[in-house]
Amino acid sequence: MTEDERYVAYRDAIRRRVCSPCLDGRGDGSCGLTGRTCALEAHLPAILETIMNVDSERMVDYVVAIEAQVCGKCEQRGSSGECRLRDSGDCALAAYLSLVVDAVEEVRGVAT
Repeated sequence: MTEDERYVAYRDAIRRRVCSPCLDGRGDGSCGLTGRTCALEAHLPAILETIMNVDSERMVDYVVAIEAQVCGKCEQRGSSGECRLRDSGDCALAAYLSLVVDAVEEVRGVAT
């Protein structure tokens, strides 16, 4: 099984839970972003690995882990660690993290 095949169920769940209500979405689950790639697509493997390594009832634990493991390696992050996309609410990962976590947990629940 290729890496992409492993992520299909997670990608589909995220698209159902996140991309449909996303302000940048087209309403049919497809992305309406132009000029850049959505953080959810760009960093999917790292996002999944990070979320799967956190076992907490507190969303702040997921936020801290994502900021350290994903945001810290994102090309949108400035040299001093700031992220204009996150700060302006334009990063889908930051804006919809709770929905992303729910989607990942949904798939994990089915897989276990």
